[in-house]
Amino acid sequence: MSGFQKKPGVSIKKPVYSMAAQDGTNAEITLYGDIYEQQPTNWYGEPVEGQFITLDEFLEDLKQIEGCKALTIRMNSYGGDAGVSNVIHNRLRDMARGGVALTCIVDGVAMSGGSLIMCACDTVKANPSSLVMIHKCWSLIWGNYNADELRKAADANDAWDKSQVSIYKRKTGLSETVLLHMMSDTTYMTGKEAVEKGFA
Repeated sequence: MSGFQKKPGVSIKKPVYSMAAQDGTNAEITLYGDIYEQQPTNWYGEPVEGQFITLDEFLEDLKQIEGCKALTIRMNSYGGDAGVSNVIHNRLRDMARGGVALTCIVDGVAMSGGSLIMCACDTVKANPSSLVMIHKCWSLIWGNYNADELRKAADANDAWDKSQVSIYKRKTGLSETVLLHMMSDTTYMTGKEAVEKGFA
């Protein structure tokens, strides 16, 4: 986890990530951890130990660097909640449309939902040993269902997949067909492969 010495500016340090505005123009977020809507709890309602990024907390902290012109995200995330990742992606795209230069550096991995956040950045840099992974939507189903209900669940997954394809297509320029095949295969890419395919 990196911190910053320069003042004045914002300096927010969490167990999972740090966010800092180095000066009035440049900011950096160290985004390490899994992505959740809320802090996970165990059977007894106690917080689960681990590295978790929660939506409300992250967006509240993001407001504190809204005046910056350039934002760098240092990424190491295995992903998590697709909906939360999509919200963060869209908020970052709002910043980009407002003139903020977004850069993501994949320090470790950008997998699943982490790859969606990564693709919000117009500039993505990956180390040769970095890993980027994309896949089709997963859902957990408990209970007994008829064929119509299962098809409805599959339709919902298809909609999530189309949403994610739109993110990857904007970033890479690859066709929907190619991207859907890559997602269906659960594609892992090294930094070099991510560059070759337009993700970085």
